[in-house]
Amino acid sequence: MEAKTVTQAELQGIVNGLKAKDARLITIVGADTGENIEVIYFFHTGIGQTENYRIIVPKAGGNEEIESITPIIPAAYIAENELCEMFGVRVKGVPGRFFLHPSVNAPLRRK
Repeated sequence: MEAKTVTQAELQGIVNGLKAKDARLITIVGADTGENIEVIYFFHTGIGQTENYRIIVPKAGGNEEIESITPIIPAAYIAENELCEMFGVRVKGVPGRFFLHPSVNAPLRRK
């Protein structure tokens, strides 16, 4: 399934619209592409239907920060924490430590 690339600001509006249509968040995944961290949001929008959106976060030496969708969709809380831990991307309003021991830093992030 192809993900549509959007900006962080666009994503907030899209998520609000999907919630209004009773769409459900399936998951959020990250991928380190070398120069960027890609964050893909998967939504179930109906029987056999999904919508996927990607934001591209340029690496900034570990100072990357994105907006949270947890205030819109509370179920995003766990996935956003996992994103923080695994890729070192801060998500505003999310503690970022949930699963891993504090001595482990961003194991899925390339240097």
